[in-house]
Amino acid sequence: MVRSLASILSFSLVSGLMATHIIGGEIYYAHQGGDQYLFTLKLFRDCGPNNVNGTGYDPSAELGIFDGSGNYLFSEFIPFPGATAVPVVLNNPCLTAPASICVEAAEYSTVLTLPAIPGGYWVSYQRCCRTPSILNVIAPDDQGLTCTVAVPDANLVGANSSPVFSDYPPIALCVGQNMVFDNSATDADGDQLVYELCTPYNGGDPLNALPSPPSGPPYQFIPWAAGYSQNFPMDAAPPLAIDPVTGELTVTPSQIGSYVVGVCVKEFRNGVMLSEVRRDFRFDAVACVITVLSSIQQQQIFCDGYTVNMVNQSIGGSSYLWDFGVPGTGSDTSSLTAPSYVYPDTGIYSVMLVVNPGWPCSDTSFASFQIYPPLAPSFVPPPVQCLGGPPVPLAALGNFTNTANVQWDLGVNANPGQAQGPQVQANFTQPGTHLVTLTLSDHGCTENYTDTILVFPPPVPVFTTDTAGCTALSVTFDNQSTAWTPMRFLWDLGDGSTSTDSTPTHVYTDPGIYDVRLEVSTDSGCIATVPLWRQAVVKAWVQPVAGLYVTDPVVSVLDPEMTIHDASQGATTWIYTVEGLTYTEPTFTHPFDEAGTFDITQLVTSGLGCVDSARISVIVTGSLFFAPNAFTPDGDGVNDVFLPRVVGAREYDLAVFDRWGERIFHTQDPKAGWDGGAGVIGVYVYKAWLAEHGPERFEFVGTVTLVR
Repeated sequence: MVRSLASILSFSLVSGLMATHIIGGEIYYAHQGGDQYLFTLKLFRDCGPNNVNGTGYDPSAELGIFDGSGNYLFSEFIPFPGATAVPVVLNNPCLTAPASICVEAAEYSTVLTLPAIPGGYWVSYQRCCRTPSILNVIAPDDQGLTCTVAVPDANLVGANSSPVFSDYPPIALCVGQNMVFDNSATDADGDQLVYELCTPYNGGDPLNALPSPPSGPPYQFIPWAAGYSQNFPMDAAPPLAIDPVTGELTVTPSQIGSYVVGVCVKEFRNGVMLSEVRRDFRFDAVACVITVLSSIQQQQIFCDGYTVNMVNQSIGGSSYLWDFGVPGTGSDTSSLTAPSYVYPDTGIYSVMLVVNPGWPCSDTSFASFQIYPPLAPSFVPPPVQCLGGPPVPLAALGNFTNTANVQWDLGVNANPGQAQGPQVQANFTQPGTHLVTLTLSDHGCTENYTDTILVFPPPVPVFTTDTAGCTALSVTFDNQSTAWTPMRFLWDLGDGSTSTDSTPTHVYTDPGIYDVRLEVSTDSGCIATVPLWRQAVVKAWVQPVAGLYVTDPVVSVLDPEMTIHDASQGATTWIYTVEGLTYTEPTFTHPFDEAGTFDITQLVTSGLGCVDSARISVIVTGSLFFAPNAFTPDGDGVNDVFLPRVVGAREYDLAVFDRWGERIFHTQDPKAGWDGGAGVIGVYVYKAWLAEHGPERFEFVGTVTLVR
């Protein structure tokens, strides 16, 4: 990283004006293999009122790397990793440090590649300034800190990892109280460690609070204030001392104040010193208060089972003794701060908490706990009920006694809507889903449970049909039955026949009036079978049989009357059609006007509209030709046309000739005659030809006289 001189000076001036936060720090490393080393820088910041400017951690920490002679090689910048609070721990549970003491720790780590070089390396960090409350240093807010550690030449001594202090010393010391602390370190290489008090190094100053790059060795010591030194760094009687073998610190502070202290641990291998880790830290000697109060949080949750999580609200305690109040046993105790205990049975227990048992400042409190299992109300919903069926039984389930208050809310569509007791019954007046709530109250606890009861309507059989007709009568039954679940059907069709179809079609072959029964069943939901009888729903009437005959199916045109006889069965009305004429009597006589073959149809009806028809053919044979011998076409309406009478002609031809043999009139219509036209008075010859309704052929020749 490259910085301009102006920016460095500007940053240093601003930082120096703001920096009143340094408590201490240390740096150590661990060999990672090859030429790589993991360096860890621990920095401690005052976050209490003694940090008068409220200075925080820098955005990054710069490590300067120097050779063994102190020549600058390069820098490594480590981003700020975040900080954690350092707890205030005293070794006397009867004492409480002031709440204003606050320390934060930040731990920076990075891996550096350092190939072996003669003389090895120095790795250093520098910062200013210390808190102004320090008593044993001259002008502490002008003094800085240097954390440094040496990396020996691996070619001479082999790879090395520095010692690492195990625990941070206590932040606060109680004036007048003897304090003993473990300030030992560990070494990954198993080298010999020796401990001693030492003087911390100075670092940056207010004009260059964050030197970049840091200065190289050798470093200046902080200036001790009058009366203080490396071996007497604080007011204490007996003075601060460290065991050179174990690293154990002992001190009895005698004066309130903040003191800078240095502890060094040196490592030796085969009698050769390899490196030194210098711990720079601050002790705050304070007036500690003996404040101990035993307090158990009263029971907050009831009817929650047999396990209780005790909440310790005590003040000033460091050790605890719980007695959970179970009679007849000595194993219902715990020394945990906030234990959990599983009670063997229900009941009311008196719990005791002793804070700092065995100390003069101990205190005892009691709390009453009611132990009951959860009420766990529930009920088993019955299967789907049928609307209009018997009352629905309901039984309350749960962990409750016979003195419990058991309430049921059955809803607005139930009778009753509210009920009380472990077992109740209710009728539901509407189909659908009904919410039912059970509420249990026992041991001062209340819980409820809600579930649903399903009420379905029973199946409703409904069918319609066209119920009247003639045999063989085909009837289709329109099934309009309803249910909330699938249905099965059983039909009794009244004539001994049955069906399971939804919409059966049945042919009634015998006349009669039939009752029909439909039985609808459901196998799920509302399980029920409901029948429906419909009386005289099918009426099958007799089908009439048409029939007619004549005595002689062939008559002569000279005697053309014929009698038609009824031969039908079951008929109540008759309609005959002959030559466009209609007869309604069962037997009648009809005169034919012409010869030929004629159809006679009969339509018979029974009394309920059943019909049948029949037809026969009759023959009228023979023919008749008669021609007048004169006519008078004078327009008086009498005998004005020459018109022979012709009966029984299947084919016909008439021609009239004058005396010269000229044909003056011709027709093939037996109904057409000659009106004389432009003829004169005289005699005319006619010639007629006809064919009967049979093989016979006839020819007629004669004369007719036209008279005017």
